Amino acid sequence: MLQLEGEGSGVRQWPRDFHRKYRGVLPINEPGTLPNEPPNEPGTLPVDPHPPPDQDPQATPAPASPEPQAVPTPASSERQVADHLLDIAQGCGYDGRPAYRLPLVFPRFAAAYGAFYAWRPDQPPKSGSGTRAVQNDTLERLIKDAIRDAKRYALLELRKRVADLALGDDLLVNAQLGGFIGLCVRVIDAFRFPHLRTLRWYRNKALDSLPLPTNRALLQELRAWRDKPRAERELLLVQALLADIDAHYGFFRRLNRVRRPVILLPDVDCVPARRTIRDALLTAYDDDKSRRLRVHPVVITTSAPGAAPPSKGANCAAPASELAAAVPRLFRARDEAAERRCRGEDVPLPGRLLPVDLGDDADSADPAHPTPPGPRRGFGRVGPVTVTALSLAAMATAVYGVLLFFSPGGPESCGEGLRMAGRDCVGVSDGTGVYMPHVDGMSEVSAAIEAENNRIAKLKYATVALMIPMESESPAVQRQILSEVQGAYLAQRETNAPGSDTAAKPPIRLVLANPGRNYGQWQKTVDDLLKEPRLRVVAGFNLSLDTSLDAMTDLTRVRQVPVVASLVTSTDFANPETADRDKDPFPGLARVVSTAREQASALLQFDPELAGAQTALVADTRKKDNYNSSLRAAFAEAREGKKNETGVQDMTYVSPGLEEPGITPNKFEDFALNLCQSRARYVYFAGRAHHLEIFIKKLAGTYCAGKADGKGYTVITGSDATTLGGRLDQGERRLLRGDAGGGRPSVSVLYAAPAHPDAWDTEVDRWRERAVRDGRERTADRDRPRYLAEPQEALAKLRDSADAADIGEVSLDDGRTILTHDVILTAAKELTKSVQVGGAEVPTRERIREDLRSLNLAFRVRGASGWICLTGAGNPYNKAVSVVRLDPSVKKLRFQGVAWPTGSPPERNCEVPQRSGAE
Repeated sequence: MLQLEGEGSGVRQWPRDFHRKYRGVLPINEPGTLPNEPPNEPGTLPVDPHPPPDQDPQATPAPASPEPQAVPTPASSERQVADHLLDIAQGCGYDGRPAYRLPLVFPRFAAAYGAFYAWRPDQPPKSGSGTRAVQNDTLERLIKDAIRDAKRYALLELRKRVADLALGDDLLVNAQLGGFIGLCVRVIDAFRFPHLRTLRWYRNKALDSLPLPTNRALLQELRAWRDKPRAERELLLVQALLADIDAHYGFFRRLNRVRRPVILLPDVDCVPARRTIRDALLTAYDDDKSRRLRVHPVVITTSAPGAAPPSKGANCAAPASELAAAVPRLFRARDEAAERRCRGEDVPLPGRLLPVDLGDDADSADPAHPTPPGPRRGFGRVGPVTVTALSLAAMATAVYGVLLFFSPGGPESCGEGLRMAGRDCVGVSDGTGVYMPHVDGMSEVSAAIEAENNRIAKLKYATVALMIPMESESPAVQRQILSEVQGAYLAQRETNAPGSDTAAKPPIRLVLANPGRNYGQWQKTVDDLLKEPRLRVVAGFNLSLDTSLDAMTDLTRVRQVPVVASLVTSTDFANPETADRDKDPFPGLARVVSTAREQASALLQFDPELAGAQTALVADTRKKDNYNSSLRAAFAEAREGKKNETGVQDMTYVSPGLEEPGITPNKFEDFALNLCQSRARYVYFAGRAHHLEIFIKKLAGTYCAGKADGKGYTVITGSDATTLGGRLDQGERRLLRGDAGGGRPSVSVLYAAPAHPDAWDTEVDRWRERAVRDGRERTADRDRPRYLAEPQEALAKLRDSADAADIGEVSLDDGRTILTHDVILTAAKELTKSVQVGGAEVPTRERIREDLRSLNLAFRVRGASGWICLTGAGNPYNKAVSVVRLDPSVKKLRFQGVAWPTGSPPERNCEVPQRSGAE
């Protein structure tokens, strides 16, 4: 124990400077002031916490100066000592835990503090609660709860680390934990008794009595201790604190030289409670109970010179410059005195308190304000065991890398024609190699693609590739990938029309190309694609990312391969509507989906209230995600010129990845509170579906009585929300319904979907109702507008094909199957037109790129998602947008209506005005 002594404010400030430098490096308490404690003025004597027997403990000592000092009563000063010890435990515990280490826990101290100070047996009893047995029950429950609360932070931290280490994002393991393994874990947790070790310490070591075999015997002893002198209770608190520290530093922590905690007790000459704690620590160090401890904390106190000497064993002050030699010299002096006392000599034993004179600190720039040294960096936080383990691991990794480098053979295969690249199974498959074979339906649809490719193998076919990420750990994204592959096959089946003489020429050979997660391996996949026979079109591109933008640029501009893009809604993926096609960034590109700006325009024209004054914006600002930035810009443009009457500013966050939460749950909790305090009812969300799921659950789970009025929130977002319905279980849907009595608002999600299975039947019914209102009751179905009739027929044909195909369960609800069907259908339409114009049975890529610009009017694509009428830049003109609402009260996504970017449906047969579309 070091006691720093010196004059001036610098010595008083020293513990705070020390705490500021060492917090997060080692367990250390913050040297704050005691609440409501009247400290003595420097230089005056503190109240003696242990008055002599002949002195009345209630008596107030004579003042040291003419003006009387405010002196706390013994009862209040005892509580100050206990509360200050509690501050030390919390400060050295979770609040002061070092980085990358589990926090110290103090269950023994919590039990003693609860029994002596938190439990109040003299409170007015309830019915039957005045009996001693009931009081014992209350005390036992209080002690066990205190122990459990003391351990909760360490248990939460440990569980999180074990979960991250054992589970991570492995969905298979997570699914298994929901069954038998999860039952085993819950059974084991039911038999955990976190208080047993703590109570065992009290029964066997702490209390000066015979061994206490039962908890009730221990409780009776603790009740008896409440009547013991104050000094004994304070000593037991200190002993419990030291025992908790010793228990934390087990064999491996000691072997690894983990830094011990530091207890800071400033101004022991002015604050009686701190001086009492210092003296109790000195007494505990020499007590039999604490003498057997293996690890003690480092205690640092401050005082004016000679103002707070210990009661016994005082040592001479050592200059600060000689501290390194003074500490071992004190230990040697104690050992020598102990040996002489064992031989029967009557010599005093030097105390453990070493005064340090800071008056002339030569190392300080200002002797009146000495500063503590900073912690060692480098390997200061890493012990020898850790260094050894890391060195061995590095050596093993290096040896494995050398062996792997010189081992024969290429990359590991993950299927016929496929190979592993990192954690991705990349390459090109004609159906023989199966991506995600564990997902129901992937093997079936791959086998169907392989069979159709084999059927047309001897014909003059054209190869069309579906290039999308083919793997994911998320069940919702797996379902999305399956839907897109199924849609591509159904389009191939419809185009080739097996068994029919109406098949288009050339027949399509469909291949599946995996560019890796987030298109991270696109270069390898593009190289493989160019080796495919008669490759004519690459379709897909369902993510607006920098990597997919690079892949599209390489295919269209460098490799000169025609591309049909699906769900890339960012304007960065569109050619500008100019007359000069030589300046197109993507020559030979056709898009099937409107841009985010056009979708937002369609939504706002569908329901103008969505752009009102009661709107707020939540946006992801992660770089290299063009979908987020384009959607954010579209929403900002939609709100431009509107007065913000919500009282809340735009809220932004940065996500770590498409399917990674990071700290977004914490941010969304703050956003939910801000929205609750605002007048916003509509929330624009510019982010991915994974983060949208987290956001709406945080929004629905935040208490907000002002919004729990039945109206709740409406979250407006883009087409990436098509997977949201598959991400929510029944419990989460119940959460989104809200609870007016519980003060929780309801949350629904409105978004622009690329397609919906109810779209055309619903729109045709509405057209009929309008005809009736207009007096045209006898209007025949053949009089339906073509922009309604043709998509309705195409969607009915797609349903029939899905029912007849043996490709697993086909779901049209999220629109992905419908959209990808139309993407491949557009590629087939390009091929058919090029054959008609050029005459060759299999047109060249150059011919396809030239004919791409005129897929409108008679050459329009009659898609199941609506007409696809391409401009000269390859952009869809006035493409239908399905407005879909996720209503938590119903299981199925609710179709609201069809919206049009221009504000009205096409008037003629897919006529495209000059220079119209994306800018």
